[in-house]
Amino acid sequence: IYALCIEHLKKEHFQLRKDLPDRAEHLASVKAQEVSIIVVLSSVLVLLIWTEALGLLDDVLDKAVTSISLNDVSRAEGILLWIRKALDDHESPEKLSTMILEFYKIIPHKSGLEYDVNKKLLSSKQDLCQLIRDMLNMHEINMLIPNTPSISKYRALRCKIDVLDLEESSKVKTGSTIEVLGIYKVHRIIETESFESHLGNIRSLFHASSVSNIVGILSRGLLLPKIATEHGLERSDQGNLGSGIYFSESVSVSVKYAQPSRTDGTRMLLICDVALGKCYDTHYTDSSLTAAPSGYDSVHAVSKKEDDYSEFEHDEFAVYRTSQVKIKYVVQFCLADDKIKTFSPVIPTHFEDQVLSLEHQPQPEGDRALLDDITAGLQDKSGNPVPLKDILIKGRIIDFIAEVVVFQMYENQTGSPIEAKYVFPLDDTAAVCGFEAFIKEKHIIGEVKEKEEAHREYREAVREGHGAYLMDQDAPDIFTVSVGNLPPSTKVLIKITYITELSYKNGCLSFHLPAAVAPWQQDKALNENTQVGVLSIQSSKSFSLQMSIEMPFKINHINSWTHQLKIKRTDCKAVVCTFADAFLDSSGFALEILIGDAYLPRMWVEKHPNKESEACMLVFQPEFGASFDPLSVSGEVVICLDCSNSMAGSVIQQAKQIALCAVASCQFSTKLSVFKFGTSKTSSFLLHSATATMGSSDLWKTLRYLNLLYPSECKRNIFLISDGHIQNEGMTLQMVKQNAQHTRIFTCGIGPTANRHVLRSLAQYGAGAFEYFDVKSKYNWKRKVKNQTTRMFSPGCNAISIKWHQFDMKTDELKHAPAQIQALFNNECLLVYGFISRCTQATLNALVDNQELQAMVSTTELQKTTGTMLHKLAARAFIRDHEQGMIDENETEHEAKKQLLKSWIIQLSQENSIVTQFTSFVAIAKRDAKDYQQADTMDVLELVAKEDVDILPYMQYLPTTQGAPCQPDVNVRRLFFSLVLDPVQKAIEWARRTDREFPAICQCLELGKDWDSFTKKLLHIE
Repeated sequence: IYALCIEHLKKEHFQLRKDLPDRAEHLASVKAQEVSIIVVLSSVLVLLIWTEALGLLDDVLDKAVTSISLNDVSRAEGILLWIRKALDDHESPEKLSTMILEFYKIIPHKSGLEYDVNKKLLSSKQDLCQLIRDMLNMHEINMLIPNTPSISKYRALRCKIDVLDLEESSKVKTGSTIEVLGIYKVHRIIETESFESHLGNIRSLFHASSVSNIVGILSRGLLLPKIATEHGLERSDQGNLGSGIYFSESVSVSVKYAQPSRTDGTRMLLICDVALGKCYDTHYTDSSLTAAPSGYDSVHAVSKKEDDYSEFEHDEFAVYRTSQVKIKYVVQFCLADDKIKTFSPVIPTHFEDQVLSLEHQPQPEGDRALLDDITAGLQDKSGNPVPLKDILIKGRIIDFIAEVVVFQMYENQTGSPIEAKYVFPLDDTAAVCGFEAFIKEKHIIGEVKEKEEAHREYREAVREGHGAYLMDQDAPDIFTVSVGNLPPSTKVLIKITYITELSYKNGCLSFHLPAAVAPWQQDKALNENTQVGVLSIQSSKSFSLQMSIEMPFKINHINSWTHQLKIKRTDCKAVVCTFADAFLDSSGFALEILIGDAYLPRMWVEKHPNKESEACMLVFQPEFGASFDPLSVSGEVVICLDCSNSMAGSVIQQAKQIALCAVASCQFSTKLSVFKFGTSKTSSFLLHSATATMGSSDLWKTLRYLNLLYPSECKRNIFLISDGHIQNEGMTLQMVKQNAQHTRIFTCGIGPTANRHVLRSLAQYGAGAFEYFDVKSKYNWKRKVKNQTTRMFSPGCNAISIKWHQFDMKTDELKHAPAQIQALFNNECLLVYGFISRCTQATLNALVDNQELQAMVSTTELQKTTGTMLHKLAARAFIRDHEQGMIDENETEHEAKKQLLKSWIIQLSQENSIVTQFTSFVAIAKRDAKDYQQADTMDVLELVAKEDVDILPYMQYLPTTQGAPCQPDVNVRRLFFSLVLDPVQKAIEWARRTDREFPAICQCLELGKDWDSFTKKLLHIE
């Protein structure tokens, strides 16, 4: 019957094939696919290349490869590039040896550390980094399904391999007398998708590599060199065509660079289809090439001949895009002098298959009052409270920035010295820039030092009985102050100065001073060895605040919903202060300022009072015409949840919390889709049931599926939740960039090892925005989700760049922070800082709906101010960009620049007294026995009065009655309501209209039956 069927199909003009065409393997039956895999495994190729790769790592690394993170690999590659640049700059051998030590700290070696830095060493270490990266990616895929180790390792290669028999092998001409042991046909789907066949001039060429690299090459393809053009063995013309992928048309040339396997002594060679396109012939070397010359697609090194001079011994070709290469065959061979060893395919490898358990996985937490589980208060080592007596605040607000001085008075009422600690919470944009202590007529000023040195000095001072004060930044918004050896019955006044940026809410500039530490941070701190206190003041405690306000435009209204204020002001300046009986509760202190012309761009320049330095700040806040209608038929939101194996554990649970919050924020969107993706994708599932068991992060497959049918009228917005460890990064970014005109990507980073650079790049190319969800700051997750969803329904401008117009062209390279600016949306403000001298003009360039936007801003020499406030904020911006931002679009360049800028960042920290996660404030007060007997005569009010912020001393505060809110002028109030509450009125009208069609909308908005009157009452509308 089988023979009759075959004959019938032949008569119908079907062709009988012994192998499956590319991308057709899934059409075969399950049994046929199993047979195909068994044939490959029986050839022992898979186990050979895996054993070779893992054996090399075992011999070199001092710890398991799985204990190294992908972020560690990126940092190590950045250090290698940093060293390569130093080598090109002819740095001393001693300096290079110190630099390579940083690499060995991240990638620990067993023995044989080499400190003689040269290009060959850097190339071998780059190969090691790439091998580690490949193995980590393989490890993620290996946990996908419960197969035998050999089958999982084959599937982890992410390609189809066919074993050619002797008859088929003869069709592959090697043109050499080498002994061919086996030829394997390779099918890589992603190369078939991206191969630039339209360039033409496609030739089959050879590429040699060591056997240990074959695992990575088969799984992700050939890569461009990251830090050096020397790879493998010494070559006579290595790297002479720059940073490209090299090929040869002669086997005899390529086999010289194929290293024998340590496992069985055989060698391997790749045969690739290369789209050379228009090829540039050259007879001269050029190691600086990173792309083919203009008008060409590849470079051909022409070998020298008798009548034709050339610097090349052999013909070689180089391409500079991975999309010009498609791997066709892997050839296993040996030379006449090679010693072949027997290889047993049952040799075990280190990676065992794992199946993630779906049982007992915690589900997303609901909204509950985390404060209920926390015990607040400043405590000593025995748990006894140490009274925090008074809080006094002095501050200055200039436009969108503020400098705040916090005076905190607390007292040791016990009869013995104590060591205490309290937590000082701030906004994540804030930075401490001053730390002082006053005790018994002594004034101690803190100095910024590297964290290790500061902690050592603090411990020594406490041990010797001296007064010691230490301030650390434990998280982006948490600062801790340790007070060592506080004398008995003594008051201490702590003065902390910090800088911050204001937010823009409801048409107003908003300043907020937090009063209570985030509960999870407080809980963590209380569990440490030293006891913890909290900036949490009860109603019986004293609180006083005075702030000055300077604005570039007219101040229309000043208001605080937390405190009653006394106010005096002119058109552009004001001073506010609290009443004498004020206190600070859990709401903190909030201040809202309504100014006119807030959307006009502006420029501030500040001269340093003590040195030749100028700091600039640009303020851009574009106003777009109309926002997207969330109920529009053409609106579309797609939530993509990364369920790859790297998201396992608590990360996937946190990701589901974010996804559920995003779904709730987008519930009124008429087109809302939710995808989970890994090696494959799924569009219909319950978020609560999602688990991190879907293999690797192949985001490109989901994007390709979505881009096949994109919306024609409105933009699609993708809400991506991931740790950023995606496969085929280059192709994914290219796909995002090509479809940015109709699909925007808003990325949410999750997990302690998240690749922020990749996620920022996705948002940058996708005209969206990036937010990182730090588990240490979980209280602001809802706000960040709301920010992202608000942006999705707003027009925006992307591809933002800044051009500074400087009169002195001999200055150093212009630097500004952030270096890479993400897209800007409605009601968002962009602050750009720079240390740029003699500059009074700058231009912002951006794209709005693919239309170019240009905004110029300028100032004058007379308008320049003198001080240090802008300098400190600029320093903080550069430090934050170094810690969390994206200095360069290329990740390796980004890491290299971070190493290069490290010393400058430390210098900025010390010069501007900016405490960071890498530095600390430390202050030591030498004491003797007389100090403990000295009376406490400190005058707190006198010390606070020296911090004068009253910029209107000639004016009196507006008449008001203590205990009643300040009543603004009627006209100003009307103006305030008309400007700020018009959007509220429109929202009310929209809700009324929509309530008829969606009866449950008021319940979803958590409003009662009389929600209209409640809203009016809440907003004080008569």
